[in-house]
Amino acid sequence: MPGKTVMLSKWSKFVLKLAAASAIGLLLQSANSFAQSTGSTPIDSVLTWIIGTLEGGIAKSFAIIAVSFLGFMAMTGRLSWQLAGSIIIGIALVFGAEKLVIAVRDTVS
Repeated sequence: MPGKTVMLSKWSKFVLKLAAASAIGLLLQSANSFAQSTGSTPIDSVLTWIIGTLEGGIAKSFAIIAVSFLGFMAMTGRLSWQLAGSIIIGIALVFGAEKLVIAVRDTVS
């Protein structure tokens, strides 16, 4: 069905533009000065900030929007199970990354 491919392509472009705009917004937002870290290296401070951003309120908002998007697609009968699975697995990996790393580290040591 050529119409379905065109619609999926439009959604893909929209999602890509939304992700790019979000990344630019994250880069331009004001953040605490990394020079004022207490007892940690600058790299540690940057990585801690990135983890806080990825697991913070912004990420939760994006996850809610993504799940709402899946609900809308299901409601209109255009849900692609491959897209739904990749979004659900992505959300699980982003928010479960810390527990996954701790489990692997405990298994190895």
